[in-house]
Amino acid sequence: MPKPALGPQRRTNAIIWFAAIFCAIVAIAVVAIGLFVIISYLVIHPTTPTVSVSYANLDKFNYNQLGILDVQVRIVIKAKNGNVKNHAEFYGLVLALNFHGLPVAKLVNKPFNVKKNDSREFVYEVKADQIPLRSVYRDYVQSSLTKNEVSFEMKGKVKTRWRVWVVGSVKFSLNMDCDLQFFMPNGSFTYRSPCSSKSS
Repeated sequence: MPKPALGPQRRTNAIIWFAAIFCAIVAIAVVAIGLFVIISYLVIHPTTPTVSVSYANLDKFNYNQLGILDVQVRIVIKAKNGNVKNHAEFYGLVLALNFHGLPVAKLVNKPFNVKKNDSREFVYEVKADQIPLRSVYRDYVQSSLTKNEVSFEMKGKVKTRWRVWVVGSVKFSLNMDCDLQFFMPNGSFTYRSPCSSKSS
């Protein structure tokens, strides 16, 4: 009985072994790169930038018997970058100021940068005159004046990005949803709870 030829079989085995070794090298390289990136991230420990209300004052809150409301409020928005090695860019900032759901003003800003381990503040002078109020909002105004306390809602978002060494560009969306409470009649801002962004 003739013996089977061994040439093609040996060639096939060599190809399989070569492919297996190549895949193993690629897998080890991927794991090593992944570990390097994770360790680098933990060593650098980047901090997510934030936006917050650092100061506010209700300069005017006038209401007449015709149901017309005049509002003037000063708000200081603080953008903070706690990273000690990287600058951060803030863009797409849009914050809505509402009175019990009633739109009062919209705070916007152009893209801007904050240096590493630094912060920037932006002052907004909000003026909203001759706001006609429905009966439900008139009740809110009357209740606020009776309690000597006026509350507004600040809602919105801003996006931020910065570079983290080998990790590359890191992007976050920062959301703000908090209440701004003011004492009447001087309109001073109460710091009962911090009005700061949360990342998502």
